[in-house]
Amino acid sequence: MNPHLPQACPGLLAGWRFHAGGPPQPLEGDDATAAMVAGETGLWLHFDLLDQRARATIATLPLPPAALAALLEADDAPHLDAADGVICGTVPDFHFNIDPKASLDMALLHLALTPGLLVTARRHPLNVVGGIARNPPAGAHQGAALGAILDGLAVAAGRALQAMADRLARLEDALLRNPDLPAERVALAALRRDALRLERNFGATAEALVEFEAEPPEGMEEETFVPTLRAARRFGTLLRNLSALKERARIAQDELAGLLGEQTNQRLFVLSVISAVMLPPALIAGIFGMNVGELPGVDVPWGFAMSMGLILASILGVLGALRWWRLM
Repeated sequence: MNPHLPQACPGLLAGWRFHAGGPPQPLEGDDATAAMVAGETGLWLHFDLLDQRARATIATLPLPPAALAALLEADDAPHLDAADGVICGTVPDFHFNIDPKASLDMALLHLALTPGLLVTARRHPLNVVGGIARNPPAGAHQGAALGAILDGLAVAAGRALQAMADRLARLEDALLRNPDLPAERVALAALRRDALRLERNFGATAEALVEFEAEPPEGMEEETFVPTLRAARRFGTLLRNLSALKERARIAQDELAGLLGEQTNQRLFVLSVISAVMLPPALIAGIFGMNVGELPGVDVPWGFAMSMGLILASILGVLGALRWWRLM
């Protein structure tokens, strides 16, 4: 019971009371405050951090300092921590009304889960948590809501990953048919950047959840934590698939670089042969172009034919020498 709680909850976007045997009950501002003052468990409160009053409301919640810091921090890097029966940190979510298949526009969701309370907060409208806040899952505790959020994030990230895999398959086919396509080369580089961005956002969350699955946080009730463990398995699969996609993209880019390098070498070889073939004719033409006396063929009608013959013979001689030495 906290006597410093306000009579309403400024900045509260959604509030739910979970209980066994029925769907969760919505909580308005005054009801949410009354439930917290009464020390009820099984609550989920979702706040809008753009409302400056929400920070003051969150600061009055019965949460450990680490959880309050995670909810109010301005950290731009996703992370999840567990200590003293509390899971807190930030996880990425896609912007509201953004299709993960088409865009990786993301922002952070701040969260803190205790044995009796789930608090989430965001600065931008978010896709997954927004949908779940409007229609939360049935369950006996607030851990079901966190499990649904994490499951939804894994599914959304999986859709984005599948879309990138489809793009990569099309790019692989196009580049193998014609590696000279500049647009496809740019698209492959952009896809690798998207994969790195997805890993940078969801990798830390996936690793933390996998660690939680291997070693559950102390002090967390098993029933509350089970939905999070299910999400950990989804995120583990996501992390493996993301690593496989990154490897495929790297291999495709390496193969493309090899094909382009081979083409460049072939073109340089052709230029080298042309340069070698034209050196003797250039020398002969230079000799016959000298303005000095006693040049052969100057005063005879067959002089031009002789010079052309010497040039042709020099070209054939160079080509024969290159073939003899197996240079072409």
